[in-house]
Amino acid sequence: MTALATIAEIASETIMAHLDTLRSAMKVGSVITIDKGVLTLAKLAAVSKENNDAIFPFLLHHLENCRPKEIPQHSESTLLAVTEENKEELLNVLRKREEYLTAPQQKRVKKIYKTLEA
Repeated sequence: MTALATIAEIASETIMAHLDTLRSAMKVGSVITIDKGVLTLAKLAAVSKENNDAIFPFLLHHLENCRPKEIPQHSESTLLAVTEENKEELLNVLRKREEYLTAPQQKRVKKIYKTLEA
């Protein structure tokens, strides 16, 4: 998954052909597989609107259901895929999950808010 994250932008068409396999690997994989899977998906989503439309809902669903300690890192990765059209959706998910975060985690999420407001 780390290798896929590294080449996601330059091999996006090839990787997109295996999107279901990637998602399946994230469901059963290790913490590192999940972390790098989110990064890979975010990079793929950033390549084109078509990719974004196919991937961003999955990333949001993941953020809605992942462990609270994963929210800051996975949100930071997801930022790569944020557009003007989907920015508010990400903010809504983060606001809903905010109450479950520790102070340091909330600090990282607040940086994401600032980035999106800029």
